[in-house]
Amino acid sequence: MKPPTITPSVSAEIFTDPRTQALLTHTGSTTWLLERLLDERVNVHTMEVSRAAVDRTCPEAAAPLGLAAAAPVLVRRTTLAVARHQVSRNLVLAPLGRLVWAEHLLRSCAMPLGPHLPQSHERRPLGVGLDAWGPGRAAVSRSYLVIDPGSAQPALFIRETFNPDLFDPSTTGPGEAAPVTCP
Repeated sequence: MKPPTITPSVSAEIFTDPRTQALLTHTGSTTWLLERLLDERVNVHTMEVSRAAVDRTCPEAAAPLGLAAAAPVLVRRTTLAVARHQVSRNLVLAPLGRLVWAEHLLRSCAMPLGPHLPQSHERRPLGVGLDAWGPGRAAVSRSYLVIDPGSAQPALFIRETFNPDLFDPSTTGPGEAAPVTCP
């Protein structure tokens, strides 16, 4: 089976749910938007902070981060949750040795990243698509880079996958969303 990829050319407008569209096109803090959409405080649960080669974690992140396939990255896997639901599953990669603030932020396990990013950072969308939420369950997903304001270098690769019970992954048909990769 061919590995799926994120498709930058797919528009968030192919998703039928307005809340899903708003989530996928939002360029600010995902945590902030989730709290407004769900009218609840979002909590972070860290599942993993580790070091790995980018190609062993998420091969599609190497080129956008400007890294060779075997380059080391700091890996952070988290879930965001509200009282009754897991809201999202997140994969964040930071090139090791590039930006101290990015590595420090990923190691700060108890807090969502968005509110603690540098004030003038840029979020550069890479694409939207579908990912597996569980066996046989599709969920919307998006990937983007956080660009360091001082050096203009990619600081973080972020992939967010959203609970399909909260954000409907249904599409309009033509232009189907492509699945995304990264275990």
